[in-house]
Formats: sequence, C-alpha cells, structure tokens
Amino acid sequence: MRYLIALVMMAILATSCNKKLDIAPPDNIIDEQVRELLRTADEETVKSLLKSIADGLPPHMRGGGYNFRFSNMLDNTWSGQLSARMMLGNDVVVGNWAIPADNDYYSGQDITSENNASNPSWWHRAFSMTVAANKVANIITPDLLNENASITLRDYSGRAYLIRAFGYLYAQQNFGTNKLGMSIYTKFDVGQPLQERSSALATLDSIINWATTADELFAQANIGFKATSTSDLTRGLTNYVIAKAALLAVEAEGASPAKYYSIAAAACDRVINSGALSLMSEDQYVQKQSGTVVVNGLTLPIFLAETSGFLNFAKNPEAAFGFGWQFGGNGPAIQSNPWGGSYRIDDRLFNKIDDRDYRKKNFHKDRPADFPTIYYPGPSNFMNGGQSEVPTYWVSKFANNVGLGSIVGSQNVSNRNRADYAMVRLSEFYLMKAEAQARSGSEGNAKSTLNTLLAARTAAGSPTLTVDNYASMSGLTVLQMIQLQSRIELWGEGSQEWDNNRRWNIPVDRRGSTVHWNPSMQYPVSLMTMKIPSEEISTNPKSQQNP
Repeated sequence: MRYLIALVMMAILATSCNKKLDIAPPDNIIDEQVRELLRTADEETVKSLLKSIADGLPPHMRGGGYNFRFSNMLDNTWSGQLSARMMLGNDVVVGNWAIPADNDYYSGQDITSENNASNPSWWHRAFSMTVAANKVANIITPDLLNENASITLRDYSGRAYLIRAFGYLYAQQNFGTNKLGMSIYTKFDVGQPLQERSSALATLDSIINWATTADELFAQANIGFKATSTSDLTRGLTNYVIAKAALLAVEAEGASPAKYYSIAAAACDRVINSGALSLMSEDQYVQKQSGTVVVNGLTLPIFLAETSGFLNFAKNPEAAFGFGWQFGGNGPAIQSNPWGGSYRIDDRLFNKIDDRDYRKKNFHKDRPADFPTIYYPGPSNFMNGGQSEVPTYWVSKFANNVGLGSIVGSQNVSNRNRADYAMVRLSEFYLMKAEAQARSGSEGNAKSTLNTLLAARTAAGSPTLTVDNYASMSGLTVLQMIQLQSRIELWGEGSQEWDNNRRWNIPVDRRGSTVHWNPSMQYPVSLMTMKIPSEEISTNPKSQQNP
C-alpha cells in the first residue's frame, strides 16, 4: 500500500533524514520498507517516520464533518452528537421560555431510522476513527514492537489501539444490539474481503482487548491517567473504554456476567488507585459568580471560566480525559451555559438532589434576583448585545461569560465559552465500579463505593451524606441509588444519560415534569438503537440490518 508515501516523505525530508536512512525513492516506499526502517530506529527516527500520522489520531476524538449531506446540522460534529443525545432524555430541558424550533432530537422525531439524514453521522464518526487507527496499525505491528523497544513506538501503537477501540465502542453503543455487533476490520486495505457483522460479545471482547493493549502500551510509554491541556490520550481514557465495554458486554448474548463485572471493576480500580486523580472539592465543583461590572448603567454579573472545575483543567483534579480550550474544549457544555445555551434541569431530578449535597448549588429553581436578564456579547462589549430572561431551573454548572485566559471587556477579549472540557471524570469510575459491584451481588461493597462519592459531595458544614441518609434514596435498591447518583453527577456532560438508559432499559418518560415542554412524551428503549445506515447495507451485502 502506498497511502503513507507522502506523509512519510514529508516527515523524513523535514528532518533531513533522507540520506542518513538510505531509503528508496518516494514512489517505491511501501509499508514493509517503513517497518524495516523502524526495526532498528531510535526515538528520533521513529518520530520522523510516524509523527505526522500518529499525531493525527487524538484529534479524531474531537472531529467533525460527519454529515456529508447537510454540513450545518447538529450531528456534524462530535460535540453536536453528544448534545443531540443530551436533548432526548429525562433530565435535560431544551429551551429557555419556548420549545426550540429545531426540536427533532428533543421530541424524538425519527432519529434512528436507516433513511434519516442524520443517521449516518454517528456511523461516520465511529468508523472515521477505526480507519485512521488501522492505517497506523498497518505499520506498527506486534512483531515490530517485539523487535524495537522504542517508547515512542509504544505510545504511537497505543494511540491506534485506543482510537480503534473507542470507534468500535461508539458504533456498538449506537448501532449494536445484545446479539449483533460490528463488522471487524483491523487493517486498512480497500481490497480486503467484506465482513459480516460479528456477534455483540465478539465485538465487545475485541474492544476490551484493544483498549487493554493500549493501556499496557501507554504504561510502558509512561503515559498518565490525567487529562492534559494539550488533549493527549490518557490511561484514564483507555480504562474508561474497558469499563464501558465490559458493562455493555454483560447484556450480550452468551456473556458470563461475573467475568465482565470483574473486568469493569478492575479498570475502574486502575484509575481510582492510580494516585493521579482525586474528587473535586465543593469550591472546584460549584461555579460561583466572581463579581459584577457596570455597563451602560447596568450592574451585570461576571462568571469566570477559570473558577469552575468543569471549565478549567487547572481546577479539576478528576479530569481523566478531555480537550483543552485550544483543542475544541467545552463541547456540549456550551449548551448549558446560560450565556448562549438553553439546557436546563428537569424539576423531577432537581427535587431528588439532597439539600445537603453541594451539587444542588449548580442548579437553580428560581430566577436570580440580581440578574434576571442575560445580556449577550455585542460588537463593542461583552454585555451589550441581545438579551433574554433567565429561565427557571437554570444551570450555573458551566456558566461563563469570561473565558479562560480572558478579561472583562470587548467581545474579543472576554471570549465566552473558551473553556476546557472533561469528557471523562474520576467520579464516573466510582459510579461504574459501584454498578459492577451491585450487579454482581456485592451490594455492601457497592454502598461503600457510593458512600465515597457522596462524602465528597457533602456541602460544608453538613453531616456526611451516605446511601442511608440521602433523602431521596430511601426505599431504593442499590442499583437504583447508583442510577440516581449517575443522573445527578453527570448531568449535562454528554451522552451518559442516553447511553445508561439504553443499557439499563430505562425509557424516556417525561410524565410528571413541570418544566419539559412535552411532559406527555414517552420514548421507548426499543427505538434507542439506530438502524445501520442504508449506504452501509448497500455497500456491504454481508452486513445485516438491525431488527
């Protein structure tokens, strides 16, 4: 294969390695020759040969261009897809004072059929990752790693295994069933035979194996568990993929639940016990107003991104993977920023948050008395544009009108929504571990794990919260406690509610809400699995459509 020719030659020429390496002319370079060079290459040469394609893998986590038909649609980007998933749930209300005009996702209108215009976008995102990863895997083979002890080779190979694993997990979460998985391809070759869909269990086993290999390679390459401002891949992400895939595998046809609960718990423990991460404090978790500024005679609030752990890696000790603001940070959190977004919390969940739980301070039933109106950035000042009334049940968890590294002033220096985004946090590992423990029969251990999280979320001056004194958890099973705490802890952070509800067989049911615009709406779990896009079915006759 010759797809790598240009990239390899650019890297080689850029570092003046051409003569030193004594390589063949560009048109004659093939994968085998590159591997031959890598067998004895030092770290500098490995980077010269592979850096350009290896550095292209992490950005796939925050990519775009997925909807080839309508580039302006929400599903065209990674953050748009997570935002779309947030819309169709029980806990997120979309719109300030009116239901939004573009409400297909919020109202669940034909979003999973094979002929829906946005359906292929999720497919494209998943498999743009696997294709990119397989291109690197074509070069860095297991045999090559056995022959060359290069740390850089292990880093680059780990990236390929992880991106492939994440892509297949994303596909399985959206298109897989308990019986059917994905067609597995582990190399990039347009001429390779078409594959039938593997079983769900075989697909998830592959994901776990790939992510486990990535974790081992990252450990050898001294890759850490904590998110970085440069958006590097982490062992936090490798173990997140392992745990997610294992919990999904429990429901797969032919699975041994005990095996996969053990795998999930072990992955969570690697992160929890790493010493690299710790749970946020109240000061880090609760976003606060930082002061006021007078503009045109109006006294207006200031919310700095730098004061929130959810918007600033420097203030978040539990961010296991995410994107710095320079690399597409904030993501779906933009939708929940009162300055520009319209996502609010449903009253049914709000009422279940214990008053002694400081997480409740990020959610607000009443309109603020000191700024009942939101003023948006205008041409000359960050608060002299349009305006809207602050709604009830508004959220300050992601509130910011002054971005990271910015100041109050003109619009181009306040940089609203310039913020980091933690896609994976330590708290979710506690929740996944507790679930694995509860569902494998260790309810006492599950309660203990959940108590660790609740203690960390207890408001200053309040008695320590536990599963036994949390007001809204009286009478719940341990699994129901974990499900409730997952909804509270992860509100507005992506597709977790959708993914968990689908896995837990919990339908969208907005009955009883006083905040949702469509409180009679119900959406069954049976419709949460997307149909394989028609383009895939027509291209691969061996592919089987979902029931």
